Amino acid sequence: MCVSVESYHGMSVLWYTEWLSPHEAHVHGILELLFDGYTKYQRVTIAKTGSFGLALFLDGFAQSTEYDEFIYHESLAHPAMITHGNPRKVLIVGGGEGATLREVLKHESVERAVMVDIDEELVNLCRKYLPEWHKGAFDDPRVELVFADGRRFIEETKERFDVIILDITDPVKGTPGVPLYTKEFYEKVRERLNPGGVTVTQATSLRYYERAFAVIYNTVASVFPIARRYKVFVPSFYSDWGFVIGSLDRDPLEVPKEEVESKLARLPLKYLDAEQYSFLFAIPRYLVERLSRYRDISTLSNPLEI
Repeated sequence: MCVSVESYHGMSVLWYTEWLSPHEAHVHGILELLFDGYTKYQRVTIAKTGSFGLALFLDGFAQSTEYDEFIYHESLAHPAMITHGNPRKVLIVGGGEGATLREVLKHESVERAVMVDIDEELVNLCRKYLPEWHKGAFDDPRVELVFADGRRFIEETKERFDVIILDITDPVKGTPGVPLYTKEFYEKVRERLNPGGVTVTQATSLRYYERAFAVIYNTVASVFPIARRYKVFVPSFYSDWGFVIGSLDRDPLEVPKEEVESKLARLPLKYLDAEQYSFLFAIPRYLVERLSRYRDISTLSNPLEI
């Protein structure tokens, strides 16, 4: 990531370069820089961009933007919630912007939602600068906000949940996110689920981290009796973005269409409907073939790192 000032048609423009791979970058024109600094854990940049509106960048990568954050957050949260059928207690690990929490609280069945994020400074910045993301969700009486390491929280808590959502950073080498994609961690997640429980994790970019997506799926499938991979295109990510569901009982592809339609119709959503729900799980043939080349799983002794 780098920030530079260059001329465009005679105007001085602030440019933010996001390196998507060693060979490809996305350059954002910045209209206004609201915050740029470091928390204890990461660099945080919040800026108004020319193409995607208000945007949150962490360590040089776009995490969510005003233009399309709802695509990612609706696709992450609702398939797991619908698969469970009647979730009352939900745990979110990560999700600093509060948007995943926002989506979870749309379900009337939810009586308690615990959000655990390691970075209190980031959450406070999101509270201040990204109100359209959280929409006051942090202040909902059903919510308990915990600032702690998500892995340690899951290892130490005795509480069980119906749905556990892992809205965490990618398993970048040398970061706290790496252990959160291992078999040992998913085993702990399974222990914290009630009978019939469901978990879902974000699973990186299908374009830039194809192997990572495959390994995350393999690892979840090694722990849960039912595992389903799915994806959605997020314009600001320039990629289909991957997710993996692990379920103890119900297959998301076997939820009756009428039930999916009924539950989604009750939710105030911008993107997801019954048709899109079905399309999420449609992985094209060429990609199925490419993903089948990867058979390994992630463990603490041999973790997935990107």
